[in-house]
Amino acid sequence: MTSTAPDNDLYAGLDERQRAELDRRCDYHPPADLATAERHARWRAAVKVLMAEAMRSLPPGRESSLVLTALDDALMYGNAAIARPPMPSARPAGH
Repeated sequence: MTSTAPDNDLYAGLDERQRAELDRRCDYHPPADLATAERHARWRAAVKVLMAEAMRSLPPGRESSLVLTALDDALMYGNAAIARPPMPSARPAGH
């Protein structure tokens, strides 16, 4: 575990599990291989299709803006799910 923050007490008061979870959530996780990079690309492309359809078919307004924001969130969380190492107690994929 490394800290890029200037404060060396970043992990002060955190137990080992919390330290590992902080790193899992916040550290950059580059694609491990080409297959992982392709998963990111497929996910981005799928969300982009939905965003384009929302922009074409939904009337302007608050609800349409919320749809696009929700799709932004889905894009981010999907990429995080692909990039981050799994939690130790995570259930198997697809369950």
